[in-house]
Amino acid sequence: MNHRTLTLGSVALLSLVSACGSSSHAPYAGMAYASPSGGSARPAEISMATSESEYRGPAASVTSAPEAAARADLDGVSDRFGGVAPVAAAPMSPPPTGASTSTPVANGGEMAPMDSRVTITTTTTVTAVPTPMQVAPVVMQQNNMAGRLTAASVGDHDRRDAYLEYLGRHSGERSMLRLNLTRRVRFRVVDGQGQAVNNAVIALRAQGASVDGRTHADGIWDFFPGLYGEQVGGQMSVQITSPAGATQASVSVPFSGDGQEVTVRMNGAAPSAPRALDLAFTIDVTGSMGDELAYVHHEIAHIVERVRASVPNTNVRVAATFYRDRSDPVVVQQIPFTSNIAGFASMMGGVQASGGGDYPEDMNTGLDAAFNRLQWSDDNSVRVMVLIADAPPQHYGDAQFTYRHAMQMAGARGIRLLPVAASGADRSVEYLFRAMGAVTSTPYTYLTDESGVGHAHMEADTDRVAVERFNDLLTRLIVSDLRGQGMHELIRE
Repeated sequence: MNHRTLTLGSVALLSLVSACGSSSHAPYAGMAYASPSGGSARPAEISMATSESEYRGPAASVTSAPEAAARADLDGVSDRFGGVAPVAAAPMSPPPTGASTSTPVANGGEMAPMDSRVTITTTTTVTAVPTPMQVAPVVMQQNNMAGRLTAASVGDHDRRDAYLEYLGRHSGERSMLRLNLTRRVRFRVVDGQGQAVNNAVIALRAQGASVDGRTHADGIWDFFPGLYGEQVGGQMSVQITSPAGATQASVSVPFSGDGQEVTVRMNGAAPSAPRALDLAFTIDVTGSMGDELAYVHHEIAHIVERVRASVPNTNVRVAATFYRDRSDPVVVQQIPFTSNIAGFASMMGGVQASGGGDYPEDMNTGLDAAFNRLQWSDDNSVRVMVLIADAPPQHYGDAQFTYRHAMQMAGARGIRLLPVAASGADRSVEYLFRAMGAVTSTPYTYLTDESGVGHAHMEADTDRVAVERFNDLLTRLIVSDLRGQGMHELIRE
């Protein structure tokens, strides 16, 4: 059930990537982002309360070396496995018990006094997505592998009704993965001038339930009660903390269907738009990924270059986690966060696809390492994890950290999960990846056949999709997020 719009014109356009490797990336004229549409909503009950409190930030479970000690030129990373350090075999810390996977953090470690003048409203409307942005073109350097991959995206967080219909068609995957996303409450935090507030901490509490979230640069955090337990709902207290203000209130979370959008307007001014980006890649590097992995490696430096050109003075750090399966000699390898993009790209290129064997892979261990061993920033920055895989997670009975914990932690720490399905992915991969995208307000992305690279790619179960170059797509989404416009699918006007 899909309709494809080829924005590349035809497959023949890919031949424009010549042997000398030059290609242009024209602005997205004639294109628009998907217009958000909400699902059914029930009235939300809001009551104001004021108090004072103090937060203490969580100590992330990090075992990779600090950037200052080893990131200047990446010399501190072992080259025993293609220049990428293998993760130690020591067991990783299990997630805390209960519904929450993190403790809320306030900038500076202390919450500002509550302000009774803060306005909290509910509405069923969603602000229209801004007009298409201009992304700076970058000429490819002597490399005919960059800019070759093609991809499409599905914005389930914008087209809520269509996503609910999709969930209804895939009850089998929902049961197998135990992910119920049929309930949603959207929180939007703005400052006194109506500007989106990034990194606002939202703490929801009720009898037996504790859930933490953070807004992204567009001021939005989507709360999916079913991700934390079917019993989570009813009247919940909410505490919101940001540099623009702080407040407490209560909100009614329905046990069936979506709640109304909750808009919180702070009196203070929010910090300026983020000028820092943490961009991490978590990649399945088992044997079946070999057909597309080399092309992915060649995209990274160009994408970062284009981001910097489009949003000047942005401090970009990149990191990578590569995972296989438990039967392989090395299950996880990592490159810690670094600003040395050229060195990072070189080390990434040394990772070879190998191992695996059966279809599912140990994605959960890869996600554990990416969330708990990388040193993510905790300030006014944009945080994005790009997950690229062609197989679902292996279900090991003793796994202490799973994709569910990863989705909860992403919400608590304001990390966008941007999933990318490669050739060979099945419907269970699509369901999981679309859930990850919905929870962190990113579009589900999948590589397509137009590039001629890799084996056959599965079409998304959706009514429309537009194809673009993967390099363009990822650059567009990141730049849009840095500009406070969120991440959205591309559609033809």
